[in-house]
Amino acid sequence: MNAQGDLGQLSRWLRGLSLRAWLALGFMLALMPLFAITIYGYVSYDRTIATPFRDVLHNQHRILVALERMQDELWNLNVAVTDFSESGAEDYRSSFESSEREVAVQLAEMESATSEYSSFAPIMQSVEQQWGELLSAAGKVQAGEPARAAPELQRFEAVIAESAKRIGTIAETMRLQSEQSHERALKAMRQMEVFAGVAIALALIFAIAGIYVIDRALIASTDKLVEGAMRMAKGERKGDIDVRVPPELASVANAFNSMTLQIKRNEEALATAAHTDGLTGLRNRLDFDEVLADYLSLAQEGGKHFALLMIDVDHFKLFNDSYGHLGGDEALRQIAAHVAGAVRETDRVYRYGGEEFAVILPDTRVDGALMLGERVRAAVENHGVILPNGDHKPATVSVGVSFYGPAKSHPEIVASADEALYAAKHAGRNLVRLKS
Repeated sequence: MNAQGDLGQLSRWLRGLSLRAWLALGFMLALMPLFAITIYGYVSYDRTIATPFRDVLHNQHRILVALERMQDELWNLNVAVTDFSESGAEDYRSSFESSEREVAVQLAEMESATSEYSSFAPIMQSVEQQWGELLSAAGKVQAGEPARAAPELQRFEAVIAESAKRIGTIAETMRLQSEQSHERALKAMRQMEVFAGVAIALALIFAIAGIYVIDRALIASTDKLVEGAMRMAKGERKGDIDVRVPPELASVANAFNSMTLQIKRNEEALATAAHTDGLTGLRNRLDFDEVLADYLSLAQEGGKHFALLMIDVDHFKLFNDSYGHLGGDEALRQIAAHVAGAVRETDRVYRYGGEEFAVILPDTRVDGALMLGERVRAAVENHGVILPNGDHKPATVSVGVSFYGPAKSHPEIVASADEALYAAKHAGRNLVRLKS
């Protein structure tokens, strides 16, 4: 149960990582082989170069130490044999035997140290052969004879001199080889260390460069997507998201831009529907209130003037009762078309409510407003209404006119137009009246 809980926490933690964290993690995982190769190379270098080289140095050291000791013992042998030949004292024989045993030990040490190197086999055979000749020559030396007169002693000294010379040559050769090997190994080790350091540094540099490139190419694009989504959430619909790399995010950005455009169109359609009368196709009361408020503000701030027509269909209830709701709806549609066709393109026509219409007349004074009101009234009267069954029926409207401008400060322009409309109704309908 605890294991499952830990796995669940790990899963939630991983899902909570940001995109930057995921990319950094992925890049580090991608670099793991490089680090592994570097580590493996160093370990291999240690096992195949450094450790064997240390072993070689150790063996060379053993050989050189053995050679040095053999040279010392050869000198001791020479002294012991010479003294024995002159005095015949048995103490010198004991010293000779001790040196002989030490030389045998050092020869065995040299054979052990050089056993892995075939090139030393002939040299060791030569040294052992020379050692045998030296022992043979030493055994022939007689006690009490002058050192330089006895041929055996002279032979012994010649052999021991040759042995010392060969051993010295071997020692010098080993020393030179050791120094050369040491220099080559140190150089190789320094090169390997530099190579390892450079490899690690390059790995880090490329990791940083890769993360920077990913940040510029991917994270910047992601930030643009997030910024666009935030603008969308705030209601902003302007400006496309410009993402070109990588292709996957570019496709997402294009889809997002298409979605934004569709949403914008839908919102515009909804806004149009919200401000449009469904029966007549004219602008509705909501749009009328907003536009009228704008015209009032412009008139108050900039001294502009405008007029308002309030229009009501005469005896519409009787018409509706006589020809039904379908006939009434058709009458309203046709009357709306007659009103819209009678005014100017710059004028705004609205269905105010029920059988009542309104027209805002920009930059229009009293005379122009009365003329347009009369034009509307005449258009409705002249055209009448054609019912769904094809019958033509007469129709008239009453029009109230109100004016607003710098010289007229009364803000209740709608109330003024309504009063003018009621005056037209009371005067007999199918008339145009101006609020005095």
